[in-house]
Amino acid sequence: MRHVAHPLSTIQAALLGCTLSATLTVARADDGNPNYWDGDWHGSIQPYGWLPGVSANTRFQLPNNGPSVEQKSSNSLLSNLSGAFMLDGTLRKGDWGMYGDIDWVDFSNEKGHFTNIGGQRFGASANLDNSWDMRGGMVNFAGLYTAAHGQQGYIDILVGVRYLWIKSSLDWNFTFTGNGGRVNIADSGNLRGQTHVTDGIVGIHGRWSPFPDKHWFFPYYLDVGGGGSDSTYQVMAGLAYGFSWGDIALNYRDVEYKASGSDEFLRKVELSGPSFSVTWHF
Repeated sequence: MRHVAHPLSTIQAALLGCTLSATLTVARADDGNPNYWDGDWHGSIQPYGWLPGVSANTRFQLPNNGPSVEQKSSNSLLSNLSGAFMLDGTLRKGDWGMYGDIDWVDFSNEKGHFTNIGGQRFGASANLDNSWDMRGGMVNFAGLYTAAHGQQGYIDILVGVRYLWIKSSLDWNFTFTGNGGRVNIADSGNLRGQTHVTDGIVGIHGRWSPFPDKHWFFPYYLDVGGGGSDSTYQVMAGLAYGFSWGDIALNYRDVEYKASGSDEFLRKVELSGPSFSVTWHF
């Protein structure tokens, strides 16, 4: 049985605190921000480049009723990223609107090692290294409501869903040292697995500028959720500069999923790294 993350988790408590704090401190004025609240339709589109490292714990089932195996990857940045596509956008009228985000990534030749074979656990020092490829996509879609906006920025409340799809293949070629004959697995092989996960999410999204020159500001995003996974969260923060047509930003983004079911392919995955975005407002 899957379990939804506890509503009083540390991250969710922090989310509530950030929401209350920002709502109470943002002044009601419009200088220095796009005037989204003039009663007309407004939107933004943001292509961006994200260079995440990936850390994952996955479970594969050996064929012919063989045992299950678990493996853990190392976290490497950019060198194993074969391809990526990212696009973010909003559409709003007054305080109400919609938010969407699409991500696709492809990693190849990631390094990892087996941690569990047929219930027998192994440390990182065992000669059980492997390599694996991973590709997948993530879609976020949410309704938004502007809780406050002013000279220093704005804060949106988001309620929506996140969908994750991951497909992975695992290859190994090793010789057991001191374990020969005790583990039911060939010295070389290939396994494949995939997962589809849909979670409900709630979060905040916006921008904040403490600077006299309001062209400079901090964009931010935070959400938490659960449902298809035990828990998931996404955090993004950065520094941006605004122009009349839009803005450019350098951000850091972290996304994590956790699942504890004994038959789950995906036990845990975390993607984190810097991103660069260009946003057009219309």
